[in-house]
Amino acid sequence: MDRLLLVHPPLLGPAVLGPLAARLRAGGATVAVPDLRAHVPDPAAGRPSAAGWAQRWAAVVGPADVVVGFSGAGIALPLLAEASGARRAVWLDAVLPPAAGTARWPAGVRERVAPLVGDDGRVADWTTWWGPDAMAGLVPDAGVRAAVLAEGHRLPADLWSTGVPVPPLAAEARYVHLSPAYDGDAAAARDRGWPVAGDGRGAHLAVATDPARVAALLR
Repeated sequence: MDRLLLVHPPLLGPAVLGPLAARLRAGGATVAVPDLRAHVPDPAAGRPSAAGWAQRWAAVVGPADVVVGFSGAGIALPLLAEASGARRAVWLDAVLPPAAGTARWPAGVRERVAPLVGDDGRVADWTTWWGPDAMAGLVPDAGVRAAVLAEGHRLPADLWSTGVPVPPLAAEARYVHLSPAYDGDAAAARDRGWPVAGDGRGAHLAVATDPARVAALLR
């Protein structure tokens, strides 16, 4: 039985992946969804870097057969796959880093973050980015939405101005394409010869709103 490690993006906590994890477990999989929010470099200890964030996450994830990185977690997925000893790495509607070298956050992400930085050097909680009523539309289930909102947190803006090292990927790579926002990443995965599941016509947060479909794509 495969051991799956689901990795939440830096801007959200593990609750967004809770419905997907439950669906996978119902299908017989062993699934871990660690809460990695605390493992971000503290600005009080010096300028935080994306490399420091990714390396901290890699140091605390456990062993897995398959590691799945959702959304922004994709930029660190080669490090996480190496650390977990996974034989397969799956980018789930996720940022795709270069094949080698240093991964930089997409320009669109950096531009989005820039005006959301407060006087303390931290970025506004992601759940507030889209307006006061947006989350009700993005996550209609009240219980799931409450869990996601409860994990809201503010990250140091410096994370988006620095890069993440990309080690050689020994694991088999796959991409799951959920939403139009990741059309470019899915296309880049195809260009590398990776299998790509999904047509990108759904919602990014389908991991929380349509977990049965996403679980089927992962399989």
